[in-house]
Amino acid sequence: MENAIRQNLVSRRYGKNRVMMALCFLAAILGIFFLSVILVTLVFRGVSALNFDVFTMSIPAQGSRGGLINAIYGTVLVTGCAILIAAPIGILAGTYLVEYANGSKIAEAAKFLNDILLSAPSIIVGVFVYGAVVVPMHGNSAIAGILALALIALPVVNRTTQDMLLLVPNALREATAALGAPRWKSMMMVIYRSAWTGILTGILLAVARISGETAPLLFTAGYSKFMNAGLTGPIATLPVAINTLAADPGEDLKQLAWAGALIITVAILALNVLARVLSGRRQ
Repeated sequence: MENAIRQNLVSRRYGKNRVMMALCFLAAILGIFFLSVILVTLVFRGVSALNFDVFTMSIPAQGSRGGLINAIYGTVLVTGCAILIAAPIGILAGTYLVEYANGSKIAEAAKFLNDILLSAPSIIVGVFVYGAVVVPMHGNSAIAGILALALIALPVVNRTTQDMLLLVPNALREATAALGAPRWKSMMMVIYRSAWTGILTGILLAVARISGETAPLLFTAGYSKFMNAGLTGPIATLPVAINTLAADPGEDLKQLAWAGALIITVAILALNVLARVLSGRRQ
């Protein structure tokens, strides 16, 4: 009797397992199918729109020849400057929270706030920078866009740094302390060298995160059809340019939007692949 009950329970569990496995497999197939449709459409429409003008000319008026070089330049400038601000601050903050804070209440509050900022919608960051920077400066600027993207990238770098430092064995810290090495030298020569690949992966993921942001840049960096090498005026970026060109009734500008979407997708894909390679090498 007990064997029959046990076999019945086992068969019911196996049955539920098969049903859930089938549902998970179906969900994966549906996800891959729709993703493949999006990627194929993007590649087909984007490649057909790519030409030499895209990489040599600025955004044109409707019916004129043009390209996306000013938007590409703006994306590289804004993203690069933002990560130069966020990376050192995020690494130092993560180092303090793991290595020096010793579980204090301030450290726990800082970690909690960092996690909130990590999951906050990017448009909220854009509205905050709009009120704090754009309004006092009386206009959109590349500086405002840089600050908005830096605030988005900062918690990503901070959290990744914390996770990577926590993976460093305490035996390494104890060994350097036993040899009489100062704390700063232990951090620079041993702990950072053990965790640098993971930290670099976090920085690359932060770059991939902010390079495709549109909402905060609409409020901060603005949009311009002209090349702007400075930081005090509006500047074009690929996400905002795609959003603007796709809404234009002109078919030639819609084609430019497809080309821009392909360029930024390939760039983000390359960054994610590089982050995967570095993460795998670390493991």
